[in-house]
Amino acid sequence: MKQGFLSARPQTAVTHWAIIGLFVMMAVGALSFAQSFFIPVVFAMLLALILSPIRRFLGQLGIGPGVAAAIIMTVFCAISVTLLFLISSSLSTIVSDEPQLMNKVQERMNELTGVLEPMRQAGEQLEQMQNSSEAPERVVVREEGIFSLWAETTPYIAGQVGLAIVLATFLIASGDMFYEKLVQVMPDQEAKRKALTIARDMERQLSTYFLTITAINGVLGICVGLVMWALGMPDPVFFGVAAFALNYIPYIGSIIGIFFAFMMGVVTYDNIWLSLAPPFAYWLINSAEGQFITPVAVGKRLRLNAVAVFLSVAFWAWLWSFVGMFLSTPMLIALKAFSDRNTKLSWLSTFLGRRSDCEEGDSAIVHDVMEPGTDACDAGLEEADETASGHGDEEPADPSDRPAPALS
Repeated sequence: MKQGFLSARPQTAVTHWAIIGLFVMMAVGALSFAQSFFIPVVFAMLLALILSPIRRFLGQLGIGPGVAAAIIMTVFCAISVTLLFLISSSLSTIVSDEPQLMNKVQERMNELTGVLEPMRQAGEQLEQMQNSSEAPERVVVREEGIFSLWAETTPYIAGQVGLAIVLATFLIASGDMFYEKLVQVMPDQEAKRKALTIARDMERQLSTYFLTITAINGVLGICVGLVMWALGMPDPVFFGVAAFALNYIPYIGSIIGIFFAFMMGVVTYDNIWLSLAPPFAYWLINSAEGQFITPVAVGKRLRLNAVAVFLSVAFWAWLWSFVGMFLSTPMLIALKAFSDRNTKLSWLSTFLGRRSDCEEGDSAIVHDVMEPGTDACDAGLEEADETASGHGDEEPADPSDRPAPALS
């Protein structure tokens, strides 16, 4: 029988959920208060899990874990530094010219639409009226410049990046030591197999998803860069690298990219219709990737509920700012993989997963209670989704995909 969400006994339910609620609030508070420690640690652990298949492949070639870790992290750092170098010039120009750029965007929007012109004239008249009357002197507090802010935050960011890289190197160099420790601390054979299956499934899903997404993002960045170059946009390399990085953030990343393309298009072109071409091209490429390429490449098993993904991005953005948005999806995938193998969290796995076929009894209840025309428990939606993805119910050929006993 399925383990339901509200399956606890009535007399213990209140105490049970009260304890869980207190634990969650304390955990969120701790993650927020000690984010300077948790962010690099979580990033390093996820990076080690994602890159573990590459380390094992190098191990099959006779390369030890320590040397493999050095090779992997050297290549990773070299690629990251190269991408930063490609956009550093454009990024520094944009940051330094940000006030002038925004003023130019406002001026161009006024010229193209004329919507803000009456508001500007009204503002000038109010300012003249204030200057004509006697008023007490105002104390103006100047905000910190962007360069002074960078000077304060750069050592902090560099320390976190350094901690994450060093810790990830140690984790990769340790090989499968933690799987070994996990088996050793479990009390019996069944618990050992269950725990190892869960850990292995989390690693496999994370590595499969992010190595695939990285390849897709690389192609997406090249396409965006080429299209921006064809449209005559300034610095198409910056657009390509930005599209590659922003596409790791579901939904919000594409919105940021489209907005930036629109802003630069307004500044670049004199014609309003031409200024809409860059954001429209960015949206078209991103939509094709999100609707067709990624579902086919990733497959059915790793696809998540869109609402859950968006809420995860919003929550981690609130908790850990911009870095949290990058880490939200891998942590959600890890949570989904864990809940898939835990009968007590089967309800969470159901909420996080994509739409699936309802059981016969559930379908009867839904159609009996809901109004006619509801799409709940509609098998046609599932079949259409599978047809669009091109995979149906295919399962990966990995031997570790065999059903494992659930962790109770």
